[in-house]
Amino acid sequence: MTDQDLALIAAWSDHSRLWKDNTWVYPVISRRAGGLSVGINLNPDHKCSFSCAYCQSGPQDGHPSVAIDVDGVERELRQFLAFYECGEFAKCDFFGNVPADKKIIKDICLSGDGESTIVKEFPEVCKRMRKIQQEFQTKYSTDDTSGLGSFKLRLITNASRLGNDTVEQALDSLLESNGEIWAKLDAGTEEWYKKVNRSAVKFDTILANLEKVIKRSPICIQTMQCSIQGQQPSESEVAMYIKNLERIYRAAPHNFVEVQLYTVIRQTMIPDVLPLPKEFLEDTAKKITKVLPVQVRTF
Repeated sequence: MTDQDLALIAAWSDHSRLWKDNTWVYPVISRRAGGLSVGINLNPDHKCSFSCAYCQSGPQDGHPSVAIDVDGVERELRQFLAFYECGEFAKCDFFGNVPADKKIIKDICLSGDGESTIVKEFPEVCKRMRKIQQEFQTKYSTDDTSGLGSFKLRLITNASRLGNDTVEQALDSLLESNGEIWAKLDAGTEEWYKKVNRSAVKFDTILANLEKVIKRSPICIQTMQCSIQGQQPSESEVAMYIKNLERIYRAAPHNFVEVQLYTVIRQTMIPDVLPLPKEFLEDTAKKITKVLPVQVRTF
C-alpha cells in the first residue's frame, strides 16, 4: 500500500469530534460522503434518544451538561471554511497525506456524539448553516473543484424526532438547496430494534416518522449490520427490514436517495459488538435490489 492509501484508511477509521480547540465543528474524511465532511456536533454532552449497542461515541453518562452557543457554532464553522479556503487544511497534520480528491468538501453535516434534533437550538443552527451555504454558492460557481460552491447540507439522524413540527420547520431551511437527510433504520422488528438501538422510542414511531418525512424531503437510509453478543440479523429479520424499506420507498419513490449498509469499523460502546463480513452486507444488498429499484452501497 502507498502512503496515501494508508493515510486514507487511517482517516476513514478515525472520526474524532475533536479538532484543534473547537467545541462544535470538526472535519472527517467520510467514505459515505465521498470526501471531506465538516461535522457539527451539537451533543458534546453525549445526550441522545438512542443508546445503540454499536455506538462509537461512548456512554452517555458522566459528561457535563453543555449549553449550545449558536454564535460559537457559526464562528467555528466560518473559521474552518476559511482555513479550508486558503489551502491550509490540505496540508495539515493527519489529513496531509490523504489523496487530494478525498479532501474536497462534500457537505456540512449535523452529526455528533448524540441526536442533533433533540437540542432546542437545532432550528437556529439550521438557519445559520443555510445562510453560510448561500454565501458560498454566491461566491463560487457550482462546478468549482474545491467543493466550496456545491457542498450539501446534511442531517444524520436516528429519526426519533423527524415527526416533530419544529424539527420539520427547521429542516425546510436546511434542505432548501439540494440538502439531504441521512436517517437510521437498523431493524426489521421491534425485537432487533430493542437489541441494537436500545431506545425508549417505539419502533413504530421511527417507521412512521420516516414514512412522513420522505414525502417532504430526500432521504438516505443508513443501516448498521453487526453481530451483537454472538447474534446477527436472521433471515426473517432481514426480510422484515426490507419490508420496512418498501413501506418507506412507496411513500415517495422520488425522494428515496439510497440505502447505505455498513458494519462496525471502530471501538463500540459495549463489548462483543463485532463487524459482519462484507459478504453478509452484499447479500442483503442483493435482496434489497431484487425487490426495490434503489441504489444500495455497502461499506
